Amino acid sequence: MISVEVTDEDVRDLSAEIKNLPGALFGASSPLLRPFLSRLEELLPPEKRGRGDNYISSTLKAHVEVVVADEGYIRVESEGRAVEITRGELAAVLEEKFAALDHQSLNLPGLLFLQSGPVLQACTLRKLDKDHGVKVPGGRRTHRYVFHTTVVSVKADRDAVRVGFDLDRLPNLTGDGASEGASGSAGPGP
Repeated sequence: MISVEVTDEDVRDLSAEIKNLPGALFGASSPLLRPFLSRLEELLPPEKRGRGDNYISSTLKAHVEVVVADEGYIRVESEGRAVEITRGELAAVLEEKFAALDHQSLNLPGLLFLQSGPVLQACTLRKLDKDHGVKVPGGRRTHRYVFHTTVVSVKADRDAVRVGFDLDRLPNLTGDGASEGASGSAGPGP
């Protein structure tokens, strides 16, 4: 497993749009946390509650102070309050909506990271290459596949977003120009 740490300085190199690092994990729209927005609303100051799901989604990123995710849960904290979403709860919601899918292989940290904004994802890819020599081939679909498959932990606070990757989860590819999982190139190839 390898870890990448993205700081304010890394983010400022690409964009000034992220003002709260843990909130950057809520930078894009994703259905992952939508069923839990009423619980996440508890993290907002009382005067900002009761304004609907879209408002919660857009406001949450400014108020989140700590986010921790591993294979068992996602925990979001703000102003001394915390909301925890377990793998079982998410699986139950998905089972109800998509009964035909296999929910045993849910990767909570990967799903959480997929909903982060493009700036945080780009910074993470840059640090993967710079710090570990891991180049992820271009393309949004490839990036989404790599993040969903290999991100095994996320810890974010006001100082940094730390993303743990298990590159052994990628399929090993052999042949013309393809490399083995974690040996400097990641993803299913071009």
